Amino acid sequence: MTAPAVAVVTGAARGIGRALAEQLADRGHEVLLTDIDGAAAQAAADAIGRGAWAMAHDVRDAAGHRAVAEAATARGPLRVWVNNAGVLFAGEAWEHPDEQVDAIVDINVKGVLGGCRAAVGAMGESGGRILNVASISALTPVPGLALYAATKAAVLSFTTSLQGDLDHAGLPIRVRALCPDVVATAMVHDVEKDPGAALLFAGPKPLDERDVAAAGLALLDSRQLFRVVPRWRGAMVRAGDVLPAVGLKAVAAMRGMGDRAQAKR
Repeated sequence: MTAPAVAVVTGAARGIGRALAEQLADRGHEVLLTDIDGAAAQAAADAIGRGAWAMAHDVRDAAGHRAVAEAATARGPLRVWVNNAGVLFAGEAWEHPDEQVDAIVDINVKGVLGGCRAAVGAMGESGGRILNVASISALTPVPGLALYAATKAAVLSFTTSLQGDLDHAGLPIRVRALCPDVVATAMVHDVEKDPGAALLFAGPKPLDERDVAAAGLALLDSRQLFRVVPRWRGAMVRAGDVLPAVGLKAVAAMRGMGDRAQAKR
């Protein structure tokens, strides 16, 4: 009897991660959900069923990624790995305490690097697909969220460079970066009163996490290296690259809109 294909999703207890885990299970994968909150990850796995299981995992721990990979491959061939775990801190870039700077870099950047390294090592010549959840913030100035934007830009850059390394090595592994606009998750809800997060509330209604998850899985099936969700927002932010000074003025105006939107919450 052939072992079922296995998928790993980090930060899967809730939000986009949980939605991705559910949709991977719909596709027939047995999904290993990991989260720093192991009990919440287990509850999500129990709700999904269909062979899903969970592990407590702090993505800052490189050895932990390797342990997750070992647990996944013990169940069956590892075919998909999603690096979704992340954190967001809002505020002026120079005012963040050291512990926030360390946490956001260690989780959002080193967590993705560690996950990719473990996934490539486990997939090897058998191949597979890796999805890194970045953000539209990787492509445009985001005053008030400078640390977050910097980490997501790093994720996008690493993803595209990693694909080049995989191609050069002849490994049949596809790696992609998903860059969604604001999503209606607990992470966003938690900063809805934070003045530094005003830009998150300046645009259209936040995206549904299930729609973002579906876009991520579609991206894994495509030839695109990364995708902005919704796509029209990608075209808009790239237009600001032509005249960055003008783009910053437009962002400042949007931040004012966000301030007013927050005041109404």
